Amino acid sequence: MDLNKAAELQRKLSNNLVLHWRGGKVKLVAGADFSYDKEKRKIGACIIIIKIPEFETVEIVEAVKKVRFPYISGYLAFREAPTFFEAFRKIRNVPDVTLIDGNGIAHPRKMGLASFVGVILDICTIGCAKTPIFPFILPGERRGEFTYFRNDKNEKVGICLRTRAGVKPVFVSPGNRIDFKESAKLILGCSKFRIPEPLRKAHTLSGKIFLNLLSF
Repeated sequence: MDLNKAAELQRKLSNNLVLHWRGGKVKLVAGADFSYDKEKRKIGACIIIIKIPEFETVEIVEAVKKVRFPYISGYLAFREAPTFFEAFRKIRNVPDVTLIDGNGIAHPRKMGLASFVGVILDICTIGCAKTPIFPFILPGERRGEFTYFRNDKNEKVGICLRTRAGVKPVFVSPGNRIDFKESAKLILGCSKFRIPEPLRKAHTLSGKIFLNLLSF
């Protein structure tokens, strides 16, 4: 583990970010979330693919790997991405957009997990986090209201978005191959509750991965 080399890789990958939307109708949206077995030092990844606007589940894939990298703020991608890649390789119905429980360019080197996997796989990704990494101003209380937040260089890197009236906002940042406007639009369009449906369902399923393994 060399954090200097890891940070340099993140900076190099950030040069390949594409932060514009190619257009086209979005039909399949994936959500990815993770769980841990701390005793066995394993990480599980679950990716669920949902057809919108019906919110119909199309496919679910999972993967489990040994944890090879410790939890260090700013380097989460090196801990979780390998398991995500293994799960993503199993997908038969390739999603138009993949939502990641984490950050995209809202990261010290613009390489949160969503951007990391998006650039490496050359796919469209959006980061949707429950907690912020940078200072923010709360939006209004109505669904759809938002504010932008910025990094330490005063660059716009994310959106504090109210997905449900009177409920805590989520923190949305483009991952790759998408812009701010479309990121917010897609997250809002996928949200019945605070958390977008693909991520909400992925979270529930990822929490059962190690329980399912114990049943065998």
